[in-house]
Amino acid sequence: MSNDSGADKADENQPGSLEEFSERLDRMRGAPEEPEPHKGASAMGRAMRLSTELLAGLFVGCLIGLGLDRWLGTSPLFLLVGIGVGFAAGVLNVARAMKE
Repeated sequence: MSNDSGADKADENQPGSLEEFSERLDRMRGAPEEPEPHKGASAMGRAMRLSTELLAGLFVGCLIGLGLDRWLGTSPLFLLVGIGVGFAAGVLNVARAMKE
């Protein structure tokens, strides 16, 4: 004749597995909270970034045009082309930044 109640008491004193503990802890904590999505930059910050993108493209285009004009000896030709290409590059950069 064996006494099963003694074995049950011994099992109650034994700690449960780590997985069981983790499940109980998760139930007590409840559902995990979702982090707040990044609200993004302020309107002033976005405006500054977009204007910088446009001006940077224009500035680089002008510098490349001036450099080509001095190197090749063609006075305003490559400057005007550089202004056009730099403006187009700036507009593309602004469009990419707006998609973000």
